[in-house]
Amino acid sequence: MFVYDLAVPPLPFAPRPFPDELLLSWTCRLAAANHVRLSSLFPELPAMSRYRLNCDPGQEIIARMAAMSRLPQSAVQSLLLPNQFPNLPLLTFLEIPKSPAVLGDENSSEYFPPPLCIDCAAEEEPFHRGLYWQAEAGLLTTLLCPRHGTQVGDACPGCDRGQLTVIWNNTYLIVRCLRCAWRPTPPPNGKLASTNHLGPLQLLFRLQRDIAVALRDQPPSHFWCGPITAVHFLRVVNDLYWLLRTPGLSARAGKKFTFTQDFTWTSFYREPRTLFTRTQYWSFCAWDSYSRAEVLVAIAAAMLGTQAFVTLGRRPYYLKPTANYPWDWILPQLRKACAQEFMRRVAEWPLAMRLPVTIATRELS
Repeated sequence: MFVYDLAVPPLPFAPRPFPDELLLSWTCRLAAANHVRLSSLFPELPAMSRYRLNCDPGQEIIARMAAMSRLPQSAVQSLLLPNQFPNLPLLTFLEIPKSPAVLGDENSSEYFPPPLCIDCAAEEEPFHRGLYWQAEAGLLTTLLCPRHGTQVGDACPGCDRGQLTVIWNNTYLIVRCLRCAWRPTPPPNGKLASTNHLGPLQLLFRLQRDIAVALRDQPPSHFWCGPITAVHFLRVVNDLYWLLRTPGLSARAGKKFTFTQDFTWTSFYREPRTLFTRTQYWSFCAWDSYSRAEVLVAIAAAMLGTQAFVTLGRRPYYLKPTANYPWDWILPQLRKACAQEFMRRVAEWPLAMRLPVTIATRELS
């Protein structure tokens, strides 16, 4: 039994949340069902990042959401990312920022709707099923559609303009273009063709999927190093982020240098040496999606070593890699104190991940 906050009038229509739904997804459906803007329901949203809303919007907002929708507060709290992904604290770069992050349109909670997957819309609407965003879509490491691996956004397939939005159709969300009225069509035979990822997108999709699985405290796939526990996998990802993104670890480069700057072959369309300039003063949650993709692909390549060249279809431009890549060029550059800290972290890695670093260290000594 629970008590409603009588000071907050309930909304006329309150769709129930799905068990695996993202909080922002449910609030978008709540606003669309009542034909109001998100900022009209919650004036705090324009100053709040999507990630903060999905992780910890504050007790006041949760209580208001529960009262408006006639739900117990526990039902709203169950949608928060820390409650759906118990291992979230193991990735330190996914921490919720203590102060408001620098926001662009891409990260604002008021940006309506969240990035869309055309394939999801094509599968759901023709069969009168409700469109919603699963919790995995709210993770900062999820940059492709979790179901289809396709790139998400608001670009319309009909007119190629960023005009896609969602509207309420009696009992569920549908996708339409504000410019050309494009609507999704059902796939042939009711099934979409399988997406064959190539190059960086393949590594990105595999990594984001296994990170989400491990954050739920389930073992990831054997793709990276064979059988591995969720905790060990997340520890390796977290340590590689520290290694690749911490400035000043190299004894040969400047204090602002990060090792991601030398992963030139992971660049999607921008000069990778501007990565640190774009992100040096911002937390990971404030980065644009391309900057996050750069780092995640670099992490995936470091985990795979020379095996990554097969997936990427090329080798790095700047050197002739050995069998110990990338440790054959990272380890000699590390400052002494940084090398000791890195080896301390590596000692806690599983054997299959630790072995390439150990071999490279032995051959370089």
